[in-house]
Amino acid sequence: MDQSKKAIGFFVSLGILVLGYLLVTTKQIEAFSDFALLEWQIKLALQGKFYLPYDSLLQDPNFQFFPLPDLFFHVHKGFVYSTFPNFYPIFSAPFYAINEQVGIRFAQFILFFLSIYIFYQIKKDKIATILLLFGSSISLYIFLIHDTILFFFLEISILFLFHRRWTVFPGILSICLVWMRPEMVFSIFLILIFFSKEKNWKKIIITFIVTGFVFSIVNKLTLGTFFPLRLVKSPKFNFNADTSLFLFKILLEQIPIFILFIFYLSKAIIRKKKLYQYISLILITFLLVLISPNTGGHNTPRYFYGLFPLYILLFRDNGNETTNTKLTNTWGVLCFILALYQINLLFQKSKELTKISKYQTNTVQMIRKIKDKVLVFNNSDFSFVNLPALETLPNSEAQKELLLLRPNFSKKTFIQILSAKNVDSFVFLELPPSPIPLGLIVSNPNNRKLGEYKKGIQYQLPNALLPIQITEYKRQ
Repeated sequence: MDQSKKAIGFFVSLGILVLGYLLVTTKQIEAFSDFALLEWQIKLALQGKFYLPYDSLLQDPNFQFFPLPDLFFHVHKGFVYSTFPNFYPIFSAPFYAINEQVGIRFAQFILFFLSIYIFYQIKKDKIATILLLFGSSISLYIFLIHDTILFFFLEISILFLFHRRWTVFPGILSICLVWMRPEMVFSIFLILIFFSKEKNWKKIIITFIVTGFVFSIVNKLTLGTFFPLRLVKSPKFNFNADTSLFLFKILLEQIPIFILFIFYLSKAIIRKKKLYQYISLILITFLLVLISPNTGGHNTPRYFYGLFPLYILLFRDNGNETTNTKLTNTWGVLCFILALYQINLLFQKSKELTKISKYQTNTVQMIRKIKDKVLVFNNSDFSFVNLPALETLPNSEAQKELLLLRPNFSKKTFIQILSAKNVDSFVFLELPPSPIPLGLIVSNPNNRKLGEYKKGIQYQLPNALLPIQITEYKRQ
């Protein structure tokens, strides 16, 4: 066995060992925020439901009090749909049925290493394979209920199929990927540029366009829009220098391959080789830095995970079949340093996520102990955190009904919801600073016969790690 095979065996074994250890030690990370929304969708998929239920639909047909931020749901013909496509929930549902979150994490662990193996099959490049394994923080998503690892697998599969000169299937997979995560259009565009010399690339584009047209028609019929929900509900663009600087910072920190790409970009400029490919990729990178509406969430460069396999493929390709795929001493030392850096980063990020999960899980546990069934929030981020309280099995003591107050909310509709549920009391939860006050008395100004609720005891939620203020309202 040559030294290169031993080296790649060492690095892959190291990756399996480290990620396997984290797979066990991160079991205490509970689903929160968008992770909780995806877990809710998975539970609904197991019931054959692909929409989000809302018990107060009759009293609130305009979904003024639906407890999700507006960016995360879409309404069509009286049904609420998550802006996260149901592809990931459907894929994950069987694994969740086996062992809940542990089952999904194990499946994502397998899927991640399967992606690494498929990538190796593209050119049998041992160096590129090691760089993909340790070149970014994407492996952190193995331990989270999120679609990132599944989409990473799809992208690597598309790269492999492009390289094998398949026509129809990569075109279909490409539009699927873009439809579920619109920012991936940049990666697919770059892949087409990289493979533009292939004879079948025009057929792939035709397949992409035709499949996209079919998706648009189906989407219009089922969801009322020709475009993907992630695109329709994306936040309005407002350039923010602080957001862009933070994105660039975490890009450098968590995708160190980008620094190596910059070095090879300099060499390409000097040698004038593959210049248009390098310039296209760097321009797309900086365009994403500038136009991204937010940081991508979870303090990770999620918008850039689709680009980093392309960084590696580009600077590892000499434009011919003579690329040295063996692990030299220089590359061996570089890969070892990169592996140590990435392992340290993964441990830091897993601790950070564990801490966030601890705070949010503690909050949900304390809120579940509140006797009242109806919980009213005035902060969409806060109600989002408490989704697990909504997900609890029906008729259990821990199940709550969450209502979210939006600016200029209708008191008439609010009272109608409470009256229809025969609610004698509810609690109002605030996380300072409080954006929307509720007042001393809540009633329908046009019909006081429906009842009114008066402000009662006010206290801070006991044993919570966050300063949550509770106000009890009782029917008069």
